[in-house]
Amino acid sequence: MSRELRCRRARNRCCPGSHIERPTASHVRRLAAGHSPVLLMMQTTLVGGARAMTVVSPLPHAMRPVISGRVGNIEVIPLPGVMGAEIRGLDLRRLDDHSFRILHRAYLDHLLVLLRGQQLRDGDMVAVARRFGEFELPPVTAEQVAHRGTHPEITVVSNVRVNDAPIGELGDGEVIWHSDYSFREIIAGMRMLHALEVPPAGEGANTEFRNMYATYDALPDVLKRRIHGATIKHDTAYDTNRRLRRGALPVADPRLGDGPDHPIVSTHPDTGCNSLFLGRRPRHYVNGCTLDESEALLDALWAHATQPRFGFAHAWRQGDVVLWDNRCTIHRRGAFNPAARRIMHATQVKGHKPFAAADAASRPPHPRACLHGNG
Repeated sequence: MSRELRCRRARNRCCPGSHIERPTASHVRRLAAGHSPVLLMMQTTLVGGARAMTVVSPLPHAMRPVISGRVGNIEVIPLPGVMGAEIRGLDLRRLDDHSFRILHRAYLDHLLVLLRGQQLRDGDMVAVARRFGEFELPPVTAEQVAHRGTHPEITVVSNVRVNDAPIGELGDGEVIWHSDYSFREIIAGMRMLHALEVPPAGEGANTEFRNMYATYDALPDVLKRRIHGATIKHDTAYDTNRRLRRGALPVADPRLGDGPDHPIVSTHPDTGCNSLFLGRRPRHYVNGCTLDESEALLDALWAHATQPRFGFAHAWRQGDVVLWDNRCTIHRRGAFNPAARRIMHATQVKGHKPFAAADAASRPPHPRACLHGNG
């Protein structure tokens, strides 16, 4: 089946007439009641009259509409473009099972969820994140050692200094495009940021995101064939600030460095859809290539993946909480005015070891990979 036809079918399921389809009332009631998303997919398929299909993943998103609209007091509002949804009417301090099912469904459907006006303590963040899985503790840094609070699961991201010492990580410089913890065998899953203090509008410090389902789906077929089955060695020596990690030794040739091998085409364990998985650009290496071939291929993939049409830049407000699926997204932050205070608290849970399904080349696209002209 051609990419155009696969994408048209996914688009018809999620966005007829360029609008995202709302699940039926009975569909939403069953979702809120905790029924299996697989069961919902099968029922949707039968109602739509589609041919029977073999279920090849626990949550085949391409076979059902993405969640949007009102579910009780909670409203899910898809953001324009190919990713993201704002959720209104949900206080994360009072997250019950019903609300979490809606939040988790929106997270898988839209890759990123924004909640405004949240007033969370670190314990509240920990309680929310724990529902998504096992915590992924960050690498130890000098800033963390100096300012670790009562919750080691929380990382402070800040440019603020007290007594001439930073209270958090990453400062005010650029943070390059990356997926969190791609330098580990088990990458990060859900990532969560809470904005406590942010610079005034126009001072920078926005966070950009890209939908890696969409970047994969929009690749030319010849390039897709080239990267299926290929792996990247993900460098462990340097962080996203281009600093050498504690205990790491610099290596000039990326072929000789340490790091796990991850497939370039990664199949999501929950949605069953493919995305590009690139990690970071510097010092990575495509296994089996000459160094020049690897550099050229990585340059081409990154130039493609970071195009603005595949995502958006989030302008932070105080009280914002953004949580996103690190397994199918990349993000970056530009440098900003060092005189502007920025304090964010972050946490994350473990994801999985990236893999490519045996039938990866024939998998349908994620519904939000096909919106607004991406197919």
